[in-house]
Amino acid sequence: MNNNTILTKELDELTRARLKRELSWGASKPTADRYQRTTDLQRAILDQYGRRGAEFILEQQGLRARTDAGCPWPVAGMAPADAVELVFGELAAVLPRFVAVLQERVRWVIPARRDDAWMLAYLTDRVLHDGRPHFQLVLGGAPNASPSLSPRAQYMGWSVPDSLRRLCLVHDGICSGAESILSARRMADLGEIMAGIEEEAPRPSHACKDLLEFHPDGVGNCQAFFRRSSRDTDPSTVFWDHESNELSREASFFEYVDRTLSLPLHDEARS
Repeated sequence: MNNNTILTKELDELTRARLKRELSWGASKPTADRYQRTTDLQRAILDQYGRRGAEFILEQQGLRARTDAGCPWPVAGMAPADAVELVFGELAAVLPRFVAVLQERVRWVIPARRDDAWMLAYLTDRVLHDGRPHFQLVLGGAPNASPSLSPRAQYMGWSVPDSLRRLCLVHDGICSGAESILSARRMADLGEIMAGIEEEAPRPSHACKDLLEFHPDGVGNCQAFFRRSSRDTDPSTVFWDHESNELSREASFFEYVDRTLSLPLHDEARS
């Protein structure tokens, strides 16, 4: 759908205040009731108010749309799919699934700021598990030509892997739904993460300092670069199980990122 052709309503201050109240409705209501009402209202805001509605949705997450001269992405006035093509450029060759589904489903590409940090927001169409239309949000950090890891990771001999450096030229940190590839400065070696608990964990067959976390799964596990040699400038990645300390699911960085970021953009499985 070309959102530039949609006739949208005016989103004035009174309407904004009303929508904020409606989005906060039901704090004491059952979670399922709250979820359905909120997701229906969010989608209605997008459909009725177009880009202004998308900017309003972002504001509820602490992001303010900006188009001033300091914006690192020259996407003003571009069709959303063209903006995706411009931003990702040659990375489409190493992230083919993600870039293709992003271009297919994107409705708005909006530069924004959170505190003092630039973010690029991509809002895409998505159908929920019960068949209701909603959206998915992808957030990318500002491009970074000189990314650096945490002081501890650098002390442990880590340098920024080549593939990560390529991604940072587009987005230093990127979140697709609930899946987040950390920004370089937030990446830690597992020696730091495991500090104080290695005594209790099963003895690993690898050195924790040779694993650099870039995608935590929220329950203690992660995907990490696995350095087998100090001369390895672009290590492959592995899944680390925090309970067993076992490694599995080896994949190249871009192979893993392509799969991980694209999955949340597809429609949810029907219940």
